[in-house]
Amino acid sequence: MRARIENGKIVKYPKLPDTFQGSDKHYLMFDKEPSSVHETYGFYEIITPSYDSKTQYISNLHTIDNYEDADGKTKTVFIYDVKTKTFSETLAELKTKKIQELKSAAYNKLISTDWYVTRKAEKGTAIPDAIEEERDNIRSSVDTKESEINALTKKVDAFNYDISL
Repeated sequence: MRARIENGKIVKYPKLPDTFQGSDKHYLMFDKEPSSVHETYGFYEIITPSYDSKTQYISNLHTIDNYEDADGKTKTVFIYDVKTKTFSETLAELKTKKIQELKSAAYNKLISTDWYVTRKAEKGTAIPDAIEEERDNIRSSVDTKESEINALTKKVDAFNYDISL
């Protein structure tokens, strides 16, 4: 994708124009011309930096003249700034929300074997060792992860915490 400044505003071009009237020449297959011709008329590549869309966003498309490409060449490009999202929730609220998600995930894992517990309560039939061990591991994992969540000191870390069991 390319962009250029027109009347003081950045205009993005998902596809370069087929024809283009330059200041000195009319191009019939402008999109097929080399990059150097495009750049002569202010059409520069748009660089989208890598960013974590969960915790960051891109904004402020602007030009820079000293962008170094993968080959080590310096060139002019349009590039976005990467900004960190702000969280409206407090750290405590983010932790509470993450712990609720964790407990919900544990509930969903435990529910498939709850009938063993019910059968034991109603009939006295033993729960298989493998099932008891699986359920104990889920609860132990929840306890560990809940302690880890409560120890977090940054909002972004609470927001990104992986609750998978």
